[in-house]
Amino acid sequence: DRDEAAASAATAEVGGESWVVDLSDTRALETLELSADILVNNAGVQRVAPIHEFDPQDWRLIHRLMLEAPFLLIRAVLPGMYERGFGRIINISSAHGLIGSAYKSAYVAAKHGLEGLSKVTALEGAQHGVTSNCINPGYVRTALVERQVADQAAAHSIPESEVIAKVMLTESPIKRLVEPEEVAELAAWLA
Repeated sequence: DRDEAAASAATAEVGGESWVVDLSDTRALETLELSADILVNNAGVQRVAPIHEFDPQDWRLIHRLMLEAPFLLIRAVLPGMYERGFGRIINISSAHGLIGSAYKSAYVAAKHGLEGLSKVTALEGAQHGVTSNCINPGYVRTALVERQVADQAAAHSIPESEVIAKVMLTESPIKRLVEPEEVAELAAWLA
């Protein structure tokens, strides 16, 4: 995590080790070597704007963090997984990895790319006992989603109080946000 206190608190609960990193600094990841049996790529940010107004720096940030960093982390962890004959790559994608959504060009493009990367990883890793899967939830009750409400309200010219029902959940058969624990349970099962 980038938040040292949050990372330390989470690892204290499970007896793990925390690292404070900024995964958008992809140059630092190019020579990384990792030894792990399970890798969960979950870092993400969101920016909401029409394509013609989308800041190119934001586009690049989203792609570095949500596509380039997972590639580099997978690249770093695969040799050890291949050597041990076991590994699990779990990519937290999104419904936006399968469909498009207005005003989210960078996020949708990055998640579509992550889907492709995950499929190639699965094909290359299968003979080495390594699986690769994507989890594709709809809107999850996270800070990332909550921060989008104002941007979506502005983009759609509606009050913030109407964003979840009229923008986020219009196509969802279940009219509620997914809870983070539900995604975590699926990731644990895949692991």
